[in-house]
Amino acid sequence: MNIREFSDYLLKLYQEMSLTFSSYQNSTGLHCPPECGKCCLKPNIEATVFEMIPMALRIVDEGLVEEWLEKLENDTTGICLNFVPIGEDGKGRCGHYQERPSVCRMFGVAGYHNKRREVNLSICKHLKSLYPDPLDPTGAPVMANWSSQMGAIDPRLIQEFKPINEALKLALQRVIFYAEYQITLTEN
Repeated sequence: MNIREFSDYLLKLYQEMSLTFSSYQNSTGLHCPPECGKCCLKPNIEATVFEMIPMALRIVDEGLVEEWLEKLENDTTGICLNFVPIGEDGKGRCGHYQERPSVCRMFGVAGYHNKRREVNLSICKHLKSLYPDPLDPTGAPVMANWSSQMGAIDPRLIQEFKPINEALKLALQRVIFYAEYQITLTEN
């Protein structure tokens, strides 16, 4: 599978993931507030390099590689550089929403298995303050199930997590290498 096929397959899984999580949100009424980006402002968000390949491909396709590499090299905040602030108080949006990694798709409304294999909800502090009554975790999409589907594409998708900006930088470097390799192959 070449890098674009890999990316397309991963984006299809991401789309399926988004539909599942949106369905659960709609059935429970558990939604992030409009333009809330509080989770995006945390400097400890991690993703794998392979999850960031679709975003890196888009950056390459848009001709923004140099600009992004410079931003990634000079970042001192650790806050996701894809976050586009709108006003104040953590409001904003993702600049590459369609290509965002799984953590961004699952955060805030996912389920996880506790020690007794029961599903518990993992919701952010901000949502807990908005929804103080315990929510029924029945039907909550479980993070581990989606991770195993991603691992079926390529086991590296669920291994070695890096800070999100570092993961994007490494993904960009892989895509650039791939693009140079493809050009070399077609020239020979």
